[in-house]
Amino acid sequence: MSLYPDVDFARVEGDALAGRLVARFWQPVALAGKCVAGRAMRVKLLGAHYTLYRGEDGQPRMTQDRCPHRGTSLAYGWVEGNGIRCRYHGWKFDADGRGEEFPAESAAYARSLSLRTYPVREYLGLIFCYVGEGEPPEFPRFPELEDDSRGTLLTQAVVLDYNFFQRVENDHDDAHVFFTHKHLMAKYGLDQIPKVAAEETEHGLVVVSTRQDGRKRVGYGFMPNVLLREVPIPQDRTKMSILLAWRVPMDDTTTFSAMVNRVGTFNPALPDPGEVEDPAEIAARVMRGEMTLDEVGQNHPLLPIIQDTVVLRGQGAIADRDAEHLGQSDKAIGVLRRMWAREMRALRDGKPLKSWRRPGDFEFGKEITGAELPAVAH
Repeated sequence: MSLYPDVDFARVEGDALAGRLVARFWQPVALAGKCVAGRAMRVKLLGAHYTLYRGEDGQPRMTQDRCPHRGTSLAYGWVEGNGIRCRYHGWKFDADGRGEEFPAESAAYARSLSLRTYPVREYLGLIFCYVGEGEPPEFPRFPELEDDSRGTLLTQAVVLDYNFFQRVENDHDDAHVFFTHKHLMAKYGLDQIPKVAAEETEHGLVVVSTRQDGRKRVGYGFMPNVLLREVPIPQDRTKMSILLAWRVPMDDTTTFSAMVNRVGTFNPALPDPGEVEDPAEIAARVMRGEMTLDEVGQNHPLLPIIQDTVVLRGQGAIADRDAEHLGQSDKAIGVLRRMWAREMRALRDGKPLKSWRRPGDFEFGKEITGAELPAVAH
């Protein structure tokens, strides 16, 4: 029996509460390198499509997807200057979305129509947008990833065929790494099942996993769907890497997973991502029984994603949380769900939501202090 029968963490489309909550925050929708000057592309967020393009001034812009004339996608059109022209009948809109030139129509008619445009920012190799109501919140910055002295910036993104909240929960499930990523974790001596503690913070939650030898791993969740922590990655076998990740719901069953790392020493044995099999296809082969996870090449640059995809897609495209039996290792999942449920209920009832923020004294790697945390609710 679910502890939260009145809220749905997974569904985001239409007027769903989870989607309305996510929309209140800046979200990445594309790799910056994929949005090239002079070309438009279609992106999807919370079940809706948008048109993203980069003008001749180099700035990315995002508009409603469909032309107000006959409703075709503007992503199939032309970028002209800093504006965009629809491929169907040539209607052109300027950089601010105002009608500029409609062939066969009067100039006055063109000036009477405009596109809805959305705030856009480019940061750490990603393009972010804000599609919520009202003015956008302050744009989040993560100095840990801005520091070039930590290594080369590595920004990657994959599309996952399961619900985003499964991915968010997995980010704070430190018990799973002992099994799902056992070979990779063992290389760093992280081969002990940890005791997990978690608590809510000003920015979201902090999770501390303590192993039998006393070593700790600290992970931070920033509401609603951001992870910041150190992880082992195939790209750098010399040390742990700082990971900053957003798990963005494209729709109810598709997730845009954007990941930013700093890599100190690139693994020379690692093949180029373009030279290896698509991680989604490898995961699908495992799930079809054509191979096992242990047979996946250990030098695949996206090996952890393949491993996570198998176990998370194995829950179903949308996990059935009513059938779960949580344990002590799921404390962070319990904290996360309580936070989300409280915020979604406040949104539903028209009450104020918590003002999530990164405190000025935030210190990466800081441990939990204070009283013993309560046991997770079963």
